[in-house]
Amino acid sequence: MPDSPVPDTTRRPRTVTAAFWCWIVAAVFAAAFGMLISTFTTAVVFQVAGLILVVVGLAQGFLAGRARKGSKRFASAAVGLAMAAVAYLGVLLVFAGIAPVGVLIVAVIMVLFITGSAVNQRPTAQQWYDAQERP
Repeated sequence: MPDSPVPDTTRRPRTVTAAFWCWIVAAVFAAAFGMLISTFTTAVVFQVAGLILVVVGLAQGFLAGRARKGSKRFASAAVGLAMAAVAYLGVLLVFAGIAPVGVLIVAVIMVLFITGSAVNQRPTAQQWYDAQERP
């Protein structure tokens, strides 16, 4: 009997699944909020800002899906994009003067991006990604 149990690397940890769903929900909200921003304004700056959010949402969904399949590179890229999206949303909040309901939506998106990224960096998730990369 071994002294320390060997972790089961064939099953996806709950941390990876939780990160995936946080990122997916945040991606859907970001894309929907981006479409809302770009359609309800005539200022070109806000239309471009909304389109950037739509692209971020689509890209985050793609990266989250690939990370869920076990790709450590895509998981790292998803964390990077999520943190860049949080910074972008923060700048958007400061300079855009969004209504209180919009601030609440942006806050939820930011919390989901941060939570998904933090959960994905847990040791159990990293061990699983490392095991998936081995031939």
